[in-house]
Amino acid sequence: MIQNKILIGVALIFLSSCSFQEPITFLRLQEVKVNGIENGEILLTTDALFNNPNSGKGKIKKVNIYVLYKGDTLANVHQIEKMNVPANSNFKVPLSLAISINKLQKGLLSNLASLLRKKSVELEFKGYVKVGAWGINQKIPVDYAETIEF
Repeated sequence: MIQNKILIGVALIFLSSCSFQEPITFLRLQEVKVNGIENGEILLTTDALFNNPNSGKGKIKKVNIYVLYKGDTLANVHQIEKMNVPANSNFKVPLSLAISINKLQKGLLSNLASLLRKKSVELEFKGYVKVGAWGINQKIPVDYAETIEF
């Protein structure tokens, strides 16, 4: 009976040390870049920067971020590629997305020539990144705005 209590105590200590005691936080997007225009879409890449203040490592389980312009959804980033989350550090999650020029024009401008003259647009990035360790998951909210230069 005493051995069972000791075993349960050790297991609880081990599991609690492997989970996230403090929340992982979204810091910002870094280096939002326009990589070109292809098939009527603006191709963007960026790195989402997060901070893990915990001594335990984890894995990115899912990325679900919407790109909005004036409240209209232009693109949705779904990435299910699992990545490691290092302990006690900042880490980057690379993201790539394609924004339909037609959707951008609908709320922004009347034609492509006007879009090219504008040269920039402010986009919002909203959603979450799901991180997990030892069966315990955490959704990290993303709420960020960035002016994108064309």
